Amino acid sequence: MTIKIAHVADTHLGYRQYGLQEREDDFYDSFRNIVDDIIERKVDYVIHSGDLFDQPKPPIKALLVAQECFNKLMDNNIEVYVIAGNHDILQRRNTSLPQELFENEYFHIVSTKDNHFILKDDVYLTGIPYLQKTHEAKVKEILNKLVLDTANHKHSIIMLHGGVTKFFEFNCEFELDTIPEGFDYYAMGHIHKRITDTFKNGIMAYPGSTDIKDKGEIQEYKNNGKGYTLLTIDEDIQTEYVNFELERKFIVKDIKYYELDEKIEELFEKIENLLLKRTKKPVLLLNIKEGNFDRSDVSTKIYDKLGPLSLTIRLSYEPTEIDVSVPEVQERLSPRVALTNRIKEELGEEFEGLGYDLYKQLSKQNIQGAQEISDSFYEEHYNVKEGEEK
Repeated sequence: MTIKIAHVADTHLGYRQYGLQEREDDFYDSFRNIVDDIIERKVDYVIHSGDLFDQPKPPIKALLVAQECFNKLMDNNIEVYVIAGNHDILQRRNTSLPQELFENEYFHIVSTKDNHFILKDDVYLTGIPYLQKTHEAKVKEILNKLVLDTANHKHSIIMLHGGVTKFFEFNCEFELDTIPEGFDYYAMGHIHKRITDTFKNGIMAYPGSTDIKDKGEIQEYKNNGKGYTLLTIDEDIQTEYVNFELERKFIVKDIKYYELDEKIEELFEKIENLLLKRTKKPVLLLNIKEGNFDRSDVSTKIYDKLGPLSLTIRLSYEPTEIDVSVPEVQERLSPRVALTNRIKEELGEEFEGLGYDLYKQLSKQNIQGAQEISDSFYEEHYNVKEGEEK
């Protein structure tokens, strides 16, 4: 018997990027598209690996959209299993999850207390909600108990929310030895990148987020798409990415200041053509660099031309660094210093004073004074009296 399971994560319903209602609605649209595709593919189960909502107290609209989508799945006899991610959990004791509003025979919350489920064709499903790194010892103990049941079933799936040190360098929730081997499929959430790789003789997969939550995901979307991971299980487990083109386009561009006018015109034409095919205005992330410019002038020029065609424009700047330090000015030499330095270089130190004194007298046309200075210098240095050494 073949069964199909849709692995979804990080839908972040209720997230309002840039404070815009339109971006919040984009996340709802992405989730609706995924649910419609799951129904069309006649999937048997949906597993959601955390961060269904962007916050533990989501806006009413987020709850209504979730209810709408889960009711669609239920109407098509598709069961849903979810774990709580870090965005779903209110970090206080004795608090409920927003997911509890949807619990019924088709919607199941996998928790530390209720984590043993048997799907069709003897597939063992288990998991735990997001737990902070400080609870790592407890997590390891729970997972080592959960893995004991895998030997009694044909296939096994575990749902977890957090980063694993095999794939990420930052402070991950799971060390390699925290998660035991023995599961066929490790259904992960929390990391918005799409990853499918071997892990302890099984498959570890992050389906990624369903929409672009920050700038860093734009290139990831271009490379690997957004959507969910589809599992097909018979004798073994096969996985494939199911991708959806996001209606809202992100345009990221570096613009050199001296090319600003030209690039604005190019963007204007590009967006006009884009809007002939799409109904949603794009998000522009523009970085202006290389030049000495007034930011307000640049901003005004861009918004005047491109603002009406864009949902929002986010500007950053990298102007050319200008050396504003005052250059060291060489001390201006006085006539006396200039003259005496030159005499010293040409004739020696003993002539420094003579040269300047003569200069002063001769500049006043005081010939008599100059003669007296010369005679005095001669008597002192050259007129050697009898018995004296020269």
